[in-house]
Amino acid sequence: MEQAKAPEFTWIEGLAICLSMIGVQLCSEVINQWGLYFYSPSGGVGRTIYVSVGMVGIIFIIGTCWDAFSSPVIGMLSDGTSTRPGRWRFIPIPGRRLPYIFWGGILMVFTMIGFWYPPVNGTSWLNLAYGTVLLCAHWTLFSLAVVPLTALGPEIARSESARVAIGTWTAMGMILGLALANALPGVLIAAMDPGRVESSLALRLDAPSSEQQVEAAAQRLFSAAPGLVGKITSHGGVMVLEGFEEEDAQLTPTVEAGATVITIKGLLYDRLREKAVAVAIGNLIPEALREKYKPIVRRAWYGAEFYNGALDEKLLEHVRAQVLAPLCASMRAESEISIAGHHLALTFPTGMAERMDGAQLESMAAKIPGVTEAAKATLGPGFIRYDLPESTRELLPGAHAYLAEATAREALRSNLIQLGVKGPTRTLVFPKALRADLTIAYLRGVMAELPGLKALERHEESFSPTGYRRVSTIFAFLSLILFMLPVIFVRERYDSETVQSDPLPYGRAVLDALHNKPFMIYAFSFFFFTIGFLAVQRALPYWAELGLDGDEGTITKLLVPFILVAVLSYGFIPLLARRLHMKWLIFTALFIIASGMPCMYLIGQSTASFATRQMWGMILFGYCGVGQALIYVMMVPMIGDIIDYDERLSGERREALYNGLSAFIWKASMAGSVLLASQSMNLWGNRIEQYTGVLLVGPFAGFFGFVGMVLICFYPVHKAEKKEV
Repeated sequence: MEQAKAPEFTWIEGLAICLSMIGVQLCSEVINQWGLYFYSPSGGVGRTIYVSVGMVGIIFIIGTCWDAFSSPVIGMLSDGTSTRPGRWRFIPIPGRRLPYIFWGGILMVFTMIGFWYPPVNGTSWLNLAYGTVLLCAHWTLFSLAVVPLTALGPEIARSESARVAIGTWTAMGMILGLALANALPGVLIAAMDPGRVESSLALRLDAPSSEQQVEAAAQRLFSAAPGLVGKITSHGGVMVLEGFEEEDAQLTPTVEAGATVITIKGLLYDRLREKAVAVAIGNLIPEALREKYKPIVRRAWYGAEFYNGALDEKLLEHVRAQVLAPLCASMRAESEISIAGHHLALTFPTGMAERMDGAQLESMAAKIPGVTEAAKATLGPGFIRYDLPESTRELLPGAHAYLAEATAREALRSNLIQLGVKGPTRTLVFPKALRADLTIAYLRGVMAELPGLKALERHEESFSPTGYRRVSTIFAFLSLILFMLPVIFVRERYDSETVQSDPLPYGRAVLDALHNKPFMIYAFSFFFFTIGFLAVQRALPYWAELGLDGDEGTITKLLVPFILVAVLSYGFIPLLARRLHMKWLIFTALFIIASGMPCMYLIGQSTASFATRQMWGMILFGYCGVGQALIYVMMVPMIGDIIDYDERLSGERREALYNGLSAFIWKASMAGSVLLASQSMNLWGNRIEQYTGVLLVGPFAGFFGFVGMVLICFYPVHKAEKKEV
């Protein structure tokens, strides 16, 4: 009776490699997915821009190019390392892979955390230099750990069936890691950001106020949004909004600091703002022209689209004049005055500061009536501050009024945007901050004569970098733990002391790889495909925010079907691998993803509702999940096939060299993807009023994907020689 053949690797080793691949994704994909957006977010949404969108690509291009060249070097060093611990191994870890994984995993913690701490809280060249240095260091340490780690799979699995099995373990870890690294940060960043304030409106009345007074105040407020709610009734101190069927249909007044407070937030506040701004902007347009425009509602902006030549310079001046008064009143009402040394600091908190011209503000500050000494204007993220000389104290009321009006004029000039002619139509765009100021001014006007009203306060959504920093810290330490699992549980098969061979020079090894036809076809195919695929990854936060009207949490919703479909695909991929050669499975995967990516443009351009566009996005990502699962599974057998071919030619096993060269291709394509995404957004826009550059990344990705799909057709099919294991 023939004895059953022992497995080439244990399930514990497969599981250790699977979990370590989750660590690979955690320490790379968080930076890949969110790094570009963190340093240069969408314009006009109130986030801090550390590096301009035209320059931010430098950080990631230099970082990935640096790593692209370091990866093959680390691969050759690992291949040439003695497997027996010597005097320089302070911790005696055996093998030519495991010591690199150990030290690279530990040192990566520091660079992964430090990357999210740019030194200047604003746009600065220093942030550009800092991000570049930290990213170069991070990717070097990443290669130090990951290149030897990826070499373990083909090394411990030598037959094609075993490689499909180890490829499935690897792919499962990559997909699960992708789920954690791409899907979870979207919600975790928001949840762990203490500086993030939910938008809300607080109606403050004299205390004590009767139920009738509170109901009357609420009814008057909601009258500013026709059709939002019906009758308001009180039951046990809780106001019930009839006609509003959502969860937020109840309001509970509270008593705070001698005032009765009614707080409107969540979906109710969103609907209130949506309807109120429609009325407020409609009131800006002369009655004779109100039938010649239609509103365009987006999360980040509100547009008034005019047709038949209705939007001319005369109407534009009329709208500016109508907006200036409430804008100036809002500036004065929310400004803050403080004493800073020998100066008076007058601060106007506003999200419109991002678009304003600092030189123009400085020029206006120098012309304050009656003030002879110089005043300084500072433009920061979310505020404008004027530092006035102490002698201005007696003239402060006049200076305050002058600066409020001057600041409102500059805010209006830079934030009221007219889009170009599109056929017979033109669109007047009110960005998020301007729309918010107009809405609150309109609501204050509605409530102005209400008896017992103390204040109508708003709290607009705000952001801070803390959420990104906390998430990266958690992921850094989690990835460290996962990197240690192969060090503990995987046994290396190769022993440099027992295998007698004369190693070839390092330069010869690279030349051999360049003459390896299967490798070169694989390299060029994945180079082009990955440029497009990773460019979409870079643009995904922008697409979710500008194309879908979502936020970081929207990405989580998009990736849920992507992950689920990919995981379910692992049930039939091994069955397909028995019938189809690996190159045709890769061809199918490239076709699926390349054909899906251009749909991002169509979805982003659609005028359908947010829910509909989000549903389309989820279907699209579910479709692409099949292709991604195929790629993750079949990459290990394909690179193993390439290594076997090289061994037949050279007589050496050079797993780390080819995995290092694969990493080189991956990192070179990463640099190309950053260039593609950043320059598309730089040339064609990533701002709320013009984001064609974000949408075009999808079609570009589809084109590069189809190039890779054509190239993989030339991959040769040859039968590998059987090996004794």
